[in-house]
Order: sequence, then C-alpha cells, then structure tokens
Amino acid sequence: MKKIAFTIFRYGEGIFGGAEAHCRMLAERLSPYYRVEVLTTTLRQPGHPELDFPAGESLENGVLVRRFETRADGAHYDELRRAGSKARRIRYRLDRLGLLTPLAAIHPAWSLNEEAERRFFATHEEYAPTLVEFIRRHKQEYAAILPVCYYYTSTVFTALDAPEKCILIPTAHPQKQLYFSIFSQIFTRVAHIAFNTPAEQRLCRRIFGRHMAPSSIVGVGIEEARPADWDEVRKRFGLPERYILYVGRLHPLKICNVIPDFLRYREEYGSDIRLVLVGPVSPEIEIPEDPGIIATGAVGEAEKSTIIRHATVMVNPSKMESLSLLLLEALENRIPMLVNGACEVMKDHCKLSGAALWYDNARDFRKKLHRLLTDEKLRSDMREKGPVYVRENYAWEVVIPKLRALIESL
Repeated sequence: MKKIAFTIFRYGEGIFGGAEAHCRMLAERLSPYYRVEVLTTTLRQPGHPELDFPAGESLENGVLVRRFETRADGAHYDELRRAGSKARRIRYRLDRLGLLTPLAAIHPAWSLNEEAERRFFATHEEYAPTLVEFIRRHKQEYAAILPVCYYYTSTVFTALDAPEKCILIPTAHPQKQLYFSIFSQIFTRVAHIAFNTPAEQRLCRRIFGRHMAPSSIVGVGIEEARPADWDEVRKRFGLPERYILYVGRLHPLKICNVIPDFLRYREEYGSDIRLVLVGPVSPEIEIPEDPGIIATGAVGEAEKSTIIRHATVMVNPSKMESLSLLLLEALENRIPMLVNGACEVMKDHCKLSGAALWYDNARDFRKKLHRLLTDEKLRSDMREKGPVYVRENYAWEVVIPKLRALIESL
C-alpha cells in the first residue's frame, strides 16, 4: 500500500478550524486506500503553549500523526516582516494595476527578496524546523505529499523542498499574503494544485499566470454530526420557530455588520423574526441586549446540526472563503442562504446552485433577506436545488476518486 502524507500546522481532536477540518476529513477518508500520515506541529491553540500536544507519534482514527516541536524566531517577527514584505508589496501593486498577469507570462517565478521571506516565515509561531528536516530526509518515501493551506510554514517549506511530490490544497483567499515571491515559486512548481472552487482557481491564475502548475477543482465533502433532540435544544437556548442563523466565531472581522443590519431590517419591515448567533463570543464584540437576538455561545456538533436544520434562513457575511463548509451544510439540509457578495467564492456558489442569494450592501441585505423570508415559492425552489448541487460537486463519492486519481498520477 502506498504511503502519503498531509502537512498542516495543527491537527487533532478539538481543533475545528476550516483548513484543519478539511485536512482531517481528507486524511481519514483516504486511509482505506493508503498508509496516511499527517505531519504537523505540537500546537493546539496558538498563543497557549501550555496546551500543546506532546511531540512524537500517535494513531488517530486510522491516521499516523507525527507531531514536531515548534521553534520560531518570534522575537524578530516585526523586524523580519518589514524586511520580508518588499516583493509582496511590489507584486500586490502590479496586480492592482492589472500588470501582474501579463508579467507572470514572461517572468512566472520571482526570487526577489526570497531569503528575507524565508527568514520571515521562520518567525511564525507554527514553524517547526524538525518537520522541515523530516520532509527533506524522507520525501522519497511518500507517493504524494498534500500540504493544506498555502500560508502555513509547513506548506511553504514542504512545497519548496519537495515540489515534485506535492498536491497543494491552497484554500486561498484574496489576501495580500498571496503575493510573496515564494508563492510564485510554489504555485508554478508543485505537481498539481487541488482547488476548492472555480473562483479560487481564477484568483490564483490571475496572480500566477499561465505558468501556474496544473490544477483542477477537487474540493472536500461535509461530515454532519447526528442531530440532537430538537425539543431539548430549543428549550435549552430559548429558540423560536422561525429564525435567521449565523454560525461561527462572533468577532468583528467575521460577523461584519450582520447585527446592525438585522436590527435595521426589523425596524424597517416590522418583522418578528429573530437572529440566532451560534459560536464563541470574542471579547472585541458586544452583543446588544435585544429580545430579537439570541447568542448561544459555543455549542456541541450535535446541537449545531439541529440548530442548522431548523433555521429559516442562514447568513454568511464572510468576505474570505475558499469553499465555505457552512454553506454546503446549509444547502445539504435545504436551508436557503444569504451570503456576502464581496466573496467571489460564495457568489459563485449562488450562481451555480440556485440555492443561495448574495447581497452587495446593507440595503441589499435587507431587501434580499425580506425576499427570502416572505417568498415561499423561492424558498421551496432553493430547498430543492441545494442538495442536488452538493451531491453533484462535493459529495465524498465525487471528491475522493478525484483525489485518488491525482495521487496515482504522480
């Protein structure tokens, strides 16, 4: 049986980040076909070294996990960030001027400021030099290496040292970090790039040009917990029959203007609909004491599954997604969704599925929300289309054969 490895900066039970969940699901789903390993660090929660996993090996759900100690040069982070950002700033400005794509056709891989960038990435908290060394010494043992999330140092150094072995799963967003010189080398030299969506693929093709490595849309499936009893969940959190639902971390950068826009909607339309916010509350945000808003805090997976299944409409205000597992889960459960049109990935989902709407501004949010809440025929049509879209594009029966074919092609 062939051996493959995933690289990710943290991995394990109780870690629920998007890229981390993506990695875990793929690793476990491929374990019947390959000897699967995950090469990761001891980090459990950044900024809290007392919670770190022990270094070494463990077997978790059929996957061999190798954890390596981090040893970052954090004391020089700010200094090296400034020194290492020169080429990134230049490439970003060229893209804003529409010049980066044609320039990439002539000069695809940049080396400008490369050493400064390497030093900067070595200051990141998740940098594990022994993991980097392990890849260098053992890369030939693996039929394929699958780094997850382009910006993690485990991805950067793995893809630089073993590009011919790499099927990169970038989970890329339109962020300034994507413009480092190092990524022009990685995205043009790896064996293959497995994107989540056409929008993510278009973004990277614009930045890295026609010399970008071979790529395809692979994606990932969803895994839903068995739902908890609705009556118990409803009673525990005081949930109404009809509600708008947001699921995720309650942080100003995540939830954007959903709360004030919702309150304005209720004022404008005189609706009695309520807003339910599910997820941990960051200290940076203050939830208004309003009877129309219910904040549950963090909930278990079974409770979350139940709350999603009984929502009237779900909202995702994020501008930064490479896929949105939450959107797929909503569509699979026949829940119409309203998403931020500033996110091209989710806007694509709307166009391709017919099971979600996007909004362009606060006024449009209120208008589209009212339409979703009052147009029963529209909601009925969307409920029918959602599961079809997920099954045809992101069912495990679609995703895993694609990924296996890529692994076998190396």
